[in-house]
Amino acid sequence: MNRYGGMITRRLAMLGVGLSLVGWAGCGGGSRGTYVTQYPQWEHQQYQRIAVLPGRASTPQAVPAAGVLADRLTSQLAQNGGFTVLSRAEMKEVFAEQDLSRLADAVDEGTALPEGKIKIAQAIVAAKITDYKLIADRQQQTIPRYAVDRRGYPLRDRAGRRIIVGEDTMSVYRHGAEVEASVRVIDAATGKILLSHTARVAPKPRTSYNQPPSKTPEDMADLAVQELAVEFYKAIAPTRIRVKLKGDMLAIATDYYDGRYETVKKLSRSLAEFLLVVRDLPESCERNQFRVAIAAQEGRENLFEQEFIWSGSSGPEGISFHVPLETLTKAGVEKFVAKVYSGRDPQPILTRNFSLAAEKG
Repeated sequence: MNRYGGMITRRLAMLGVGLSLVGWAGCGGGSRGTYVTQYPQWEHQQYQRIAVLPGRASTPQAVPAAGVLADRLTSQLAQNGGFTVLSRAEMKEVFAEQDLSRLADAVDEGTALPEGKIKIAQAIVAAKITDYKLIADRQQQTIPRYAVDRRGYPLRDRAGRRIIVGEDTMSVYRHGAEVEASVRVIDAATGKILLSHTARVAPKPRTSYNQPPSKTPEDMADLAVQELAVEFYKAIAPTRIRVKLKGDMLAIATDYYDGRYETVKKLSRSLAEFLLVVRDLPESCERNQFRVAIAAQEGRENLFEQEFIWSGSSGPEGISFHVPLETLTKAGVEKFVAKVYSGRDPQPILTRNFSLAAEKG
């Protein structure tokens, strides 16, 4: 996992939760937005019940923000639908005789969990703010005062330069924040760290003249915490993201030579096999789970189906599947459709129609 997420600018709207998929049958040349499921890089399918510990901070100043981070993360995970998230009341009931903050510190240090552990949860989520900086600067700045006419338009000399008649001094205020935090997902039974992710966020500072900006440094830190909660949520849970796909990202081909596919719309019956190709998916699809399938255009049953993990390192060749022609001929029809699905989503994100050449004689 990345040590630093950089200056994260992803917005909450990227979650796209609840939006429907749009399949597209295309022949290349254009692009259209749709949604894919982005899967986290840990075995989340094996952990249905999770508990989010109270947020922690490396300094007393950041304690309130750590609480907000944990609360936001809890809410987002609960709304995802992929997990059962223990409520704070359930956590307190389980740990009536134990201090949750001490448990959180133990998790952070990688030490063994308390005897008995959290039997009603399969995984523990622990978030901590490791660096918290509030920025409040004030500087004096001198700027030239220009001559203007009665209508307020600038006056210029013969060389076209604006005429300076004096100078003014003003105060320039800058408010900002930088927040770094980490999140860990731990197996509640073994104490094994399943996921570790760290990110740092620095929202664009607010600047104003002669009076402080309306956003305080604490407000800016809160914006950073919101982005961190989204970053951690996406690291832990499957999320929906919007991508632009082109029709030629899915192709039917007979050969690959000199860096190019020989694509076709109609397959000769003399072939022993053909290629089902997925290529040039957006970078946001990296390491996401997909599924390809082929079915008769008027049929409901898939004749061919294969899951795969997309990797942009495949280069221009993309990922290709060798499909025996017999897979199609035994169906007794001539028209087919190839489809790409995102994970277990029920609707395809890409489709391509193709056919078999008519039988001779």
